[in-house]
Amino acid sequence: MPRFVPRHFLTDATLALVLVVLTVGPGLVMEFVARTNPAAGKEYVEKMALQGGRSWWVFAALIVLGLLVRQQHPPLALVLTGAGTFGHLFTDARFQLLDLALPLVLYTVAGVARNRRVSLAVLALAMLLTYAAMVGGRIYVEQQEFARSGKQVVPEQVQGASTKQVVRTGPRRPSVFSVDRLVTVGQAVTELWLLLVAAFAVGDAMRSRRAHLAAVEQRTADLAREERQRAALAVAVERARITRELHDVVAHGISVMVVQAQGASAALDRHPDRAATALQHVITTGRASLAEMRRLLAAGHTDPAEDARLTPLPGLGALPALIDQLRSAGMRIELHVDGVPAVVPAAVDLSAYRIAQEALTNTLKHAGLGAVAVLRLAFEPGRLLLEVVDDGTGLADGADGRGNGLRGIAERVAMLAGELEIGRTEGGGFRLCAALPLQARGITPVQP
Repeated sequence: MPRFVPRHFLTDATLALVLVVLTVGPGLVMEFVARTNPAAGKEYVEKMALQGGRSWWVFAALIVLGLLVRQQHPPLALVLTGAGTFGHLFTDARFQLLDLALPLVLYTVAGVARNRRVSLAVLALAMLLTYAAMVGGRIYVEQQEFARSGKQVVPEQVQGASTKQVVRTGPRRPSVFSVDRLVTVGQAVTELWLLLVAAFAVGDAMRSRRAHLAAVEQRTADLAREERQRAALAVAVERARITRELHDVVAHGISVMVVQAQGASAALDRHPDRAATALQHVITTGRASLAEMRRLLAAGHTDPAEDARLTPLPGLGALPALIDQLRSAGMRIELHVDGVPAVVPAAVDLSAYRIAQEALTNTLKHAGLGAVAVLRLAFEPGRLLLEVVDDGTGLADGADGRGNGLRGIAERVAMLAGELEIGRTEGGGFRLCAALPLQARGITPVQP
């Protein structure tokens, strides 16, 4: 139900007052002004349908009440104004200014109707009832006039050629069903019908416009919600990427530092020079890991003017430096490159480096002393094969921790729509093989 608005109520009350004044005002003014000719004033007042007395004002009150509740209760307002208008038409058979309330209320009903068919049915019913009320009013008025006069004027043919009007008195009453009366009423009610149709058309147009604006607003809200969802998804993806990068950087750096620190601790008493070298490697690795971690965390807060000073993302070209760093920790690694190196997309370049880094870090932590790792890169048409194999004694199912970090590798391979194989060699070692596509299919560019 629409909420009550005092401004709308005052507007409807003013409109009702204006219609009442315009309807009864001229007759009252004529009654007071035409003092010199009271008969003419009385005749004019009778033409203004004020002779109905109490019944006329009852119907007028219904119309006014319908106008007052037009904004809050349109169906009730239509019933009240319809009853008042039909009462006026039935008692006087004429359309008056106060009856303009019916088209106005019909406009409101057509504007708030949820179903156009219902509003069309209401329009048709209103037109039918107004016609029936006016026909009944004509019959009622003629019957009243006949009852007051008791005379009837009828044409009578005389000598076959000419006609004359003869006044006859008697009980004969006017015919109820007359074609002339039906046609005359149809012509008289046309004006009211045109007003009803025009009011309905304007109200329906306003309803369509509001529905269109509501649809546009809903679409705008949906687009805004989708935009927020896309932004939230992008933030979640970026957080996952940064988390994955931090995991790779921190896990690798800490693993190398732990191994070197253990070597320094073991050689501290017998070989101080080796311990110092190992500690220097710990310091270098820690600083490098810390710098890369700071770069990842500050990438989203860096001004565009400072982008040139950021360290580029690592890729396949940084594998030799990674292997040298791991070799400095005492790990034996072999690197084999098969095929002709091709242009690798940035996402594949970074992911291949991180996969190799994580796999070699797992070998460093879990393969055991004296284990040898082999890193093989094979450039094939449309894809890059990356294989890491060691001859350690750790299990591939993660019972000894070998599975730590493999989740991040699987996520990277899945992001690139590649293939991943993890298993054990015949000697019990660990084997990881990732096939990364070099085409655009499924590749999401990684931003720094």
